[in-house]
This record gives sequence, structure tokens and C-alpha cells, in this order.
Amino acid sequence: MPLQVKPRLLALLCAAAASGAGGALLLMRALSAATPPAATVQQVQAMPAAPLAPSPAPAFSTAQIDQWVAPVALFPDPLLSQVLMAATYPASVVQAVQWSHDNPTLQGDAAIAAVANQPWDASVKSLVAFPQLMALMGENSQWVQSLGDAFLAQPQAVMDSVQKLRALAQQTGALKTTPQQTVTTVAKPSPPATPATPARAAPSDSPAPATTTIIKIEPADPQVVYIPSYNPATVYGSWANTAYPPVYLPPPPGQQFTQSFARGLGYSLGVATTYALFSSIDWDDDDDHHHHHDDDDHHSHHGDNININVNNYNRITGERLSENNRVWQHNPAYRSGVPYADPHVAQRFHQTQSPVGLSATAAPASRDAQRQAALQTLRQPSGAQVNAPGAGR
Repeated sequence: MPLQVKPRLLALLCAAAASGAGGALLLMRALSAATPPAATVQQVQAMPAAPLAPSPAPAFSTAQIDQWVAPVALFPDPLLSQVLMAATYPASVVQAVQWSHDNPTLQGDAAIAAVANQPWDASVKSLVAFPQLMALMGENSQWVQSLGDAFLAQPQAVMDSVQKLRALAQQTGALKTTPQQTVTTVAKPSPPATPATPARAAPSDSPAPATTTIIKIEPADPQVVYIPSYNPATVYGSWANTAYPPVYLPPPPGQQFTQSFARGLGYSLGVATTYALFSSIDWDDDDDHHHHHDDDDHHSHHGDNININVNNYNRITGERLSENNRVWQHNPAYRSGVPYADPHVAQRFHQTQSPVGLSATAAPASRDAQRQAALQTLRQPSGAQVNAPGAGR
């Protein structure tokens, strides 16, 4: 017997069915709107990542740095490190040169003691122990400033230039062990791969890990210092970049330099001193004692790897530092207003900052006249050939 459905009930069932179908259709439309098409997903995945900000261009070219490093690359390491430090205070170097010229009979420890009250960094005070060196540095004040600016802006490039030029001098036979200094060559293994770029496991027949050759120069007697004198155009062989010829500091008249058996390399008379050399170069530049300066990006493996002998430093400055493991820091308080050639260096050592170097006493106001006279000397054109900072970029 067929079922009989009342008309009202049938109408309700049809309405419910229509309502359910409409709800399902609305739900499907909503899900479709929330899910992008496959092509859109692929387009998003294919979008390139935003490029990183480019690193600032180097302030000085390799050719410029080689040009400025050439006159001192063959100096003993302790003396070289102090010349590099002192060059970052060019106005003080000008004053020290004049002082040495006015006091020709003073050298060694006696000269350092005589400048104890001068408003100079320890590196500048230490160099008055060597009148022959002061005479050489006095020949070209623009070169002094350029060398210091390069060391502040690109210290690792300066150190790399030293090693490159020493290797060239070895090839010509100019650089070798002599009674005045000892030359040693050591192999430094290349650093291991970082976790970000792990090295593949090398097969058993693969060559040994690459090494870097480091040439060290030390005084034969730490208490007798000889100042090398040489013509860079001779000791390094043919100069690669003739557009940037090496700076040459010829022996000044009246200064005694003897010719050695090495090709084109001579030395001053020995100067006896017990504490004029207060620094050394850590050619490894990867020891843990650098890590406590990681908050200062100037000292996080940037190549300015100069270690300080605190005992000798204290004797030069009269300070009483007790920490033995110290590395050199440039102190803008001794810059004497000379502008920095590189804007990044200028920002790092802004003149309004408090002194941060080992020497933390600003130059007294009574020295303003002397400072201005030194600045005037720096602005005078130099007779020696040298490119101005920033040229040839």
C-alpha cells in the first residue's frame, strides 16, 4: 500500500533539502576563496629573496696600500707594529720628529724619558728612541698620515701587504737573516671549515690542507735595535703597479746607515734600549685573548693584531696597568683634530667619544698652539711622491 504524505510535510522536506544544498554550496565557495590557485603558490615560491645590503667599498686599493707599506715592510715586527700605531697620530709624529731634530744627542731610553710629559701616545713616544727613524719619518708627513689611515681602515690588508712584500724581498735575496735581525718563515695551516660550510670528507689520496706562509722578522738582540734603510724599487724587484710607485725614504743627510751584504738593504747604527719596544705582531690573529673585544667590531679579527708588553708600556707612559694580555686600540684623543680619511673610521672614532685606547689622557689645552703648528705642517705639500688618501679608488 503506497505511503501517503501530507502536503504540508512534503513542503517542509523539500525546503530542508534546498536549504542543505545551499549551505553546502556556500561552504564550498568559502573554501575556494581561502585557498589560492596552484599557480599563485608557485609564483610566491619562485619570488627571489630580498638582496642583502652591499658591503661598503674599501677605502683604499691594494695598490695604494702596497705603495705606503713598502718603506716599512722589512722592519722588525716590534718596530713595524709601533710605526703603524704611531702613524695613526700624524700630528704627534710631526711634533716628535721636530723634537728629535732639536735634541740630536738623545736616543734610546734617555730620549723616551725626556718626552715623558709630551701629549703623545706611547707609540709615538717610543719612536724618539731612534733618531734615524725619526729622520726617515720626517721626510714625508703625508706618507705617515696615509699609512695610518690605511691601517685604521683596512688593518688586515696592511698586514697582508707586509707579508706579500716580504716574500718578494726574499725572492730577490734582499731579506735574509743578518747580524742585525733574524728572519724566519713558518707555515700556518688554513683555518678549518666553519659549521655553516662544512668541508667534505677528503679521500685518502687527496693533498694535504693548504697552508699560509708567514715571514717573521725579529731583532737579533731585543735590546739593540737597527733601523733598516732600503730602496723599495730595488729590494722588491720589478714593481707590479707603476701607477702607484712605492714610497722611498732615502737616508737623510747626516744620518749614518751602513750597507749590508744583502741586496740594497742597509741598517742604522744600533741603538741600545731596554723598553722602547713594547709591542709585537700576532700573525695568527686567532687566539682567545682577542675574544674579550668582540663587543668592539674594530677588534674582532680585523687584522690589527698588535699585542702589548704591559711592563714596557708602563715604563714609557708611567701608568700602572696590571693586565698582561692586552691588544692595541687606537685612541682618538691623541688624533689632535686630524680628520680621518675613511667615513666609517670617522664614525667609529667620533671625536666626542671618551678615550677608549690604552692611553686615556687627552692632550692638555696648553698644547693647542703646538697642535695647530703640527696640523699646518701636515697640510703642507710633501716633496716625496705619494698619492693622497682616497686617490685611485
